[in-house]
Amino acid sequence: MQPLKFQSNFALLQNLLINIMKTKTIILFLLVCASICHAQTQRPAGINLVAVDYHSTEYIFTDAFKQARTWIPHDAAPSSQWNSGVNVPVGENGYPTEIPYDNGIDPPQIVRGILFTNGIGHYPSGNYRLKVSGTGKVRVWGATTSTEYTAPVDVLVPVNSAQDRVFIEIEESLKENPIHDIKFIFPDYVNNYQTEEFTKEIRDFLSGFQTIRFMNWLKINRAENELWENRTTKGDVTQSGEFGVAWEYVIDLCNKTQKNAWINIPHRADDHYITELATLFRDNLDPNLKIYIEYSNETWNTNFFQYNETAAYAQDLGYTGTEWERARKYTAKRSADTFHIFETVFPNTNRFVKVIPGRNGTNANTRLITYFEDPFYNPNQVTADALAIAPYFGNGVANTIGDNGQINTITISEILDLLEGRLAVSFDSMDNNKTLANTYNLELLTYEGGQHLVASKDAYRNNSVLTSKLTAANRHPRMEDMYCQYFDHWYNVAQAGQLTLYSSHRPYDKYGSWGMKEYMDEEHTPKYDAVTNCIFNQNRLSTAPKTKEAVAVTVFPNPTPSTIHVNTEESMQQLEVYTMEGKKLITSKNANSINLESLSAGMYLLKGHGEHTTFNKVIIKK
Repeated sequence: MQPLKFQSNFALLQNLLINIMKTKTIILFLLVCASICHAQTQRPAGINLVAVDYHSTEYIFTDAFKQARTWIPHDAAPSSQWNSGVNVPVGENGYPTEIPYDNGIDPPQIVRGILFTNGIGHYPSGNYRLKVSGTGKVRVWGATTSTEYTAPVDVLVPVNSAQDRVFIEIEESLKENPIHDIKFIFPDYVNNYQTEEFTKEIRDFLSGFQTIRFMNWLKINRAENELWENRTTKGDVTQSGEFGVAWEYVIDLCNKTQKNAWINIPHRADDHYITELATLFRDNLDPNLKIYIEYSNETWNTNFFQYNETAAYAQDLGYTGTEWERARKYTAKRSADTFHIFETVFPNTNRFVKVIPGRNGTNANTRLITYFEDPFYNPNQVTADALAIAPYFGNGVANTIGDNGQINTITISEILDLLEGRLAVSFDSMDNNKTLANTYNLELLTYEGGQHLVASKDAYRNNSVLTSKLTAANRHPRMEDMYCQYFDHWYNVAQAGQLTLYSSHRPYDKYGSWGMKEYMDEEHTPKYDAVTNCIFNQNRLSTAPKTKEAVAVTVFPNPTPSTIHVNTEESMQQLEVYTMEGKKLITSKNANSINLESLSAGMYLLKGHGEHTTFNKVIIKK
């Protein structure tokens, strides 16, 4: 696959558009599609989905129980400990074979599953459809009235999302016909869950992206699966188990949303596993969709156990060198093995993209590519199509704040200044790796990307004051502009290929502020607005059939003693007022004015969202 090239006349117009977009007063500016208009997406983008877990704020399946925590055993007696740790036998699909379970040593055991941890106020309220097959009793409690149901059961259960979590307990399950096939269906899908596997919310979120990376879905960073027969299946009690989501759901979601699939091969997977996986994708994925194939994830990263294991496997094969050299050599070998298997299974190799799993440093990437091209590690001499990197910006900022003793004194604005100053480091990584990729006739991609405001030193990561400031910086409107600068350099200066962001929906905490949004019901966040305005909308602009002048925005009176008005051609869907430090104070929906009487005198930031217009304006309250 050749690196993506832009025609020079289009690049000139695109650069003009970027300059216009950066004013933040304009989103609608449509180009005439004549001889210079391309058929392909001009800013190809991908997204890393978060793991499917009970504590995730991303709701994928219309049957919420697919996201439930794996069973927690506990004593059947009242007021028993939360988790007894007793091993309750389960059948083929993960349901207990008999409840209460009595092993003759411990008290009789029952089990519970959990949903919607971390979701207070953000998961849907309403009547959920509970369906249970088999013979026995289940109890539903938590964000609903505690109620026992006799299975088989098909009933609507009222849930109030203002409360934390839903618990579903199996209190009795007959050995001859054990309880199985539990479903807890979201209110909007109680009548069509059989034809709608995935929520509209996740489908809408994915609509502007071209590719979905499933690394977290498959729990690759702790993947212990090496045998195909041990993988998760669609019939398993939950998709949140140790081996992650069923591959069939990966294919189903891509087919439903018409998105390319970026898949990571578990580092322990044997050749039979990879062959069966390639066959599954060949036979079931829409042939118009691409498959990005990457071996494991960050086998160079000492924080992940695949680093140590790949180095050990290399040593078993007689590979020499330091631990990190052996890990890279084994990564090169298994990448080549995987690519060869896919080429053997697929009659048409144009259906997939073979990805060299790089990092940011060009020296390390050069060594990895050199190992990959060496016949000793790649005896079939398969070729690769792309080099993937993760050019995060802001690495080290949080540690620097701690090292300088600034945790209690630094302001959000100063943190953002430090962060913006680190963009140049990321840009150098993009440029240098693009030169390297060109040398080896590879396309340059990101497997992850975005900001990296997180402390790596425990003393700083566990400091609540620093965490609060880092998360506030991620929620600040200035973050949108930094992301747009980041996108502009990647696409226009480096002229690289697909940019795959990390990640979709995840609340911010001491372990990082990774989500484009924290919750699925959020309409606007600085990061997601940047993706919308500086990627999605530009892709729409590049294929627009007609020209329309940019939409102008003015706010008045400014300064104002009370109400400020927005003058623009379209109605505003939402107006927001922030402090200059980024704290949201007031929201007004579907209005072109907002009342500031509740605010004290001072300077604030007004942000507006319309169908085609997004703007930031500094305003002054008298």
